[in-house]
Amino acid sequence: MVNARQLDARKANQFVAFVLVAFAVATAVAGIVAGLLDRPPSWVGCVIFLLSVGVTAVFQMPIGRIPGLPPIGVASGLLAVAVIGENPVLDVGLWVMAYFFSRAWGSRSIWVTAQWAGVAALAAIALVASSRVLLAAGLFAPLGLLVGVIAYLVVVVAIEFARERGLWNSDHSFGLSGLSAWRLVTIVGLCWFVSVLVWASSTGVLAFVDGPQEQLQLARDTIPLLVVALVFYAIAKRRQTRDSERRLSGVVDAARALPWDVLQDPKETMVEFARRAIDATEFEIRRNPPARNEIGTRFSAISNADPQLEPDSIASADDGVSAEHREDAVEPTEFLVASRRTGGAPFTPEDERALDAIGHIASETARVRGAYDTLLDRVDRDSLTGLPNYNAFQRSLARLNEDRTYASGIAVLFLDLDQFKRLNDTEGHHIGDEVLSTVATRLRASVRPHDFVARVGGDEFVIILTKLQSLAESKAVADHIVANVGAPATLGGREYRPLVSVGLAYSATQETDPQSIVVDADHSMLAIKKSRRQGGPAFESSIGISPHRSSRINEIVAKAIDDGVLNVVYQPIVNTVEDKIWAFESLVRYTHPELGRISTSSLIEKAKGLGRMDLLTKQVIAASLKSAREFRKVVPGITVMTINLEVEQIRDEHVGAFLKDIVPRYPDVSLCLELNERSTKDIDDDLRAQAEHFRELGMLIALDDYGSEASSVGALVRIPMDILKIDRSLVDNLDDTRQREVVRALQGFGDAFDYSTVVEGIETQDAVDVLVGIGVRHAQGFFYGRPVPFAQTMARLKAYGAAGTVGRAAPVARAASAS
Repeated sequence: MVNARQLDARKANQFVAFVLVAFAVATAVAGIVAGLLDRPPSWVGCVIFLLSVGVTAVFQMPIGRIPGLPPIGVASGLLAVAVIGENPVLDVGLWVMAYFFSRAWGSRSIWVTAQWAGVAALAAIALVASSRVLLAAGLFAPLGLLVGVIAYLVVVVAIEFARERGLWNSDHSFGLSGLSAWRLVTIVGLCWFVSVLVWASSTGVLAFVDGPQEQLQLARDTIPLLVVALVFYAIAKRRQTRDSERRLSGVVDAARALPWDVLQDPKETMVEFARRAIDATEFEIRRNPPARNEIGTRFSAISNADPQLEPDSIASADDGVSAEHREDAVEPTEFLVASRRTGGAPFTPEDERALDAIGHIASETARVRGAYDTLLDRVDRDSLTGLPNYNAFQRSLARLNEDRTYASGIAVLFLDLDQFKRLNDTEGHHIGDEVLSTVATRLRASVRPHDFVARVGGDEFVIILTKLQSLAESKAVADHIVANVGAPATLGGREYRPLVSVGLAYSATQETDPQSIVVDADHSMLAIKKSRRQGGPAFESSIGISPHRSSRINEIVAKAIDDGVLNVVYQPIVNTVEDKIWAFESLVRYTHPELGRISTSSLIEKAKGLGRMDLLTKQVIAASLKSAREFRKVVPGITVMTINLEVEQIRDEHVGAFLKDIVPRYPDVSLCLELNERSTKDIDDDLRAQAEHFRELGMLIALDDYGSEASSVGALVRIPMDILKIDRSLVDNLDDTRQREVVRALQGFGDAFDYSTVVEGIETQDAVDVLVGIGVRHAQGFFYGRPVPFAQTMARLKAYGAAGTVGRAAPVARAASAS
């Protein structure tokens, strides 16, 4: 359906373009015919008129604050010649021809230039016709010319607005906010001044020359034209010089910034510098070369990095190994393409050369970076086995620990080849190398695509198992790996059966120090080797399991959850326009009699690690719904209670079934499930269906903490939702224009899809005023109230009702008093 609409729009644009070109040609032909049928008094005057229009048309002034809107010059002011002349058809025809050739001189497309000439022809006829009618009716000539100039401008703007389907807002939506009123007024004023000057000179009002009548009239008709042409040609050249300075500055900035930020994609940096150098509506990187009305430059980067070192790489066919990271394979050449709106000014050859220079810098930067990364990959790889080495292992462990999601455990297997030194001493190092290579190949073939294997010492290997649900699962995977590694192998004509000691350490939740898992696994492996020396199994591989270390804090948190003594506190969510509370967010707190308050992050982390996160969440849900019912008795308008979950928890085996059972008991309360954005990145169809089902049951879905570190636009479409909560990190400095515009864009996104947008972390009245000014209608933060227990919340509601601001003037009231 979308493709069909695009095709229809393209056909319509082509038809309009054909009509405009045909009209331009018809106007020019009509002028020529009119000149042949009614010869002008002086062909010299016609030539000077052509030259003056052509030179003056070089000056073009943009009418908008955003790139791509059509520029308009003052050449239309010279149409005063046609207004007062005896043969307006000839004059308009000559004007259109001069306009066309002037614009074609700097254009890369004659077809597009002919379309502009068609638009200009329509506008010129509107100017001349309206002015002549008004002058014939006895209107004061300068006023008639002013009306004609305005008619010219209205016709040009209307045609180009229609050709762009009205997308003249700064966000490329329908509207006129991209226009600049002062620029339009300036253009009208300049064109009117030029037209009045030409009228006054041609009619003899300005008697600045004297002589015989024929020479006098020729001078009056031509000198003002030449003066206007020279003045505005000089201004146009000055503008072109500034454009050249901008292009040069963009290219120089790109060169001076070398080497570009290694943390940023060189394509993104390339686009950034291209925007500095070239005034264009849109920049995109694509496989297709630039089209007729676009300019572009090639971008290519060659990378030969090791596929063994890609974070999410799937094992290759020959060795079955997954590893840390892999650079992208060589792809077809891409193009950085710049485009402008249909009616915008044309690109110049200088624009194309500047873009090509930036593209060349970007390509060379990407090539050098690829070569550098390849060298780093070789440094991080064991030359004998091809596996990542100890350095690569440490980075991968930190990354995998940091990136894992809720209910996703990891385990470290520490493998040591037993009796390897004796093998080296008796059979020779070449046999030892064959054993190491064989074991490495078997490990690669045994791990799953998302696991990681490395060689960290002479006869030591480590494996990181990921996406685990339990210790039992990690043990099962380890058993499979050990069985494969221990299979007989023929080396040097003799059968050899590798014998390994394996230490396994399992971690159910993210670790503050992931190295502690490695230490546990190493200790378990050493315990196995020690047991062999003390009479344990000497001729079979063994796995020693190390439960992850706990501490007193684990016992405290477990007991608090089991006894149901956690505290639930409530923070108001306020409608900033009405200054009224419409919802509360429930949060969990715990203060130990001896240790004092335990941080919420530590409390949640421990609950996950202890397998009690679901129990904690159920307790919070039950307490929150009960409190919401009591709040509603005091203030009936407060019907929403929000609680925090990770997306995996909404499955029936976690909290989903509990929600389906308890929510119907509170039909007068709307429960909102705030799903942390980070937890939604691995959402599947079952979770999406579950979320939709909850919405059908009357629950609301909110995407929480959007805009925090590592946020992505994809999160906005991964899961169905009703509320978008913007993280405090996006509003910590609302004096920054970029922050305000980001919040404005997110509010616009929410309005477009009928989401309620809530900004978190609001602490001052000034912040509220700024947010209200950019259209934000809902907010939450210490300004409206800190999270407090049930009793204090009830006391507030009884004393102040749904008032959002307590003890200070409400924003609406303050605005009213100020006015």
